[in-house]
Amino acid sequence: MAKAFNKKESKRITCHKKYKIRRKVREHNKKLAKTLKNSVNKRKKIDGNIPNMAPFKEEILLEAIQQAETTKEEKKLKKKTAMVVTKHAVVPKLISSTKSTSCHVVISNADLLLWVLDSRNVAECLSEVVMDQVKGAEKKFIFVLNKIDLVPAKFLKIWYAKLSKIAPTFPVKSTEIMRTECELIIPAFKQKFARFGGFKCLLSHLNQESEAVKVGVIGGASVGKSCVVSSILKFCGRTKAKRSNEAKISDKVKLLTTPGTPLHY
Repeated sequence: MAKAFNKKESKRITCHKKYKIRRKVREHNKKLAKTLKNSVNKRKKIDGNIPNMAPFKEEILLEAIQQAETTKEEKKLKKKTAMVVTKHAVVPKLISSTKSTSCHVVISNADLLLWVLDSRNVAECLSEVVMDQVKGAEKKFIFVLNKIDLVPAKFLKIWYAKLSKIAPTFPVKSTEIMRTECELIIPAFKQKFARFGGFKCLLSHLNQESEAVKVGVIGGASVGKSCVVSSILKFCGRTKAKRSNEAKISDKVKLLTTPGTPLHY
């Protein structure tokens, strides 16, 4: 059949091509708008909005410039003095953690306290303020020496001997498996360390209590309080309750799952 010369070509295109063109146009317009935004200079205040016909215009402008310079100098001096003060003044460490509460709350709610100490720096972890709070509330407490795999057995024995005179102490590693030289620290714990990291002895000591007891965990920042809590729960086959802050370990013992950190340590 012969082709009709009067017929015009169709302007139809595929949807893929149509949407591609639209996207390209949109991107191009965005680029233009961005360049215009960056190129347009903001209007500057000319002569502090002082009219040209105003008398003593030059004197007023000079005064304004001098004031601006003096304010700049004052700001610089304030910054310098603040830096000097912060260098000399001893600012106490403020601890803010979502996982922990304040120490006095845990002390008031608990009947027995597990004081977690980092075996790498035990002296820093022992706070006189916390000790006074615990003794003032007349609460029993147990020292838990955490991270014992990171310390030589020689130093750990010394600290164990010192702390056991004050309160019952339990060396602990907050993981399920432990196979290091620290198994030989105390011969009585040798078998139990290999599997449970010292928590079996701690829990057997807690179960010896005659009455029902609430156990709270306290200690400084980055000592491993939450690890101790989670490993106790793992050993007992329990998990943290989402709604309540307590977890039942045995018939007599309940554990407060949110540990307490002192505000100034």
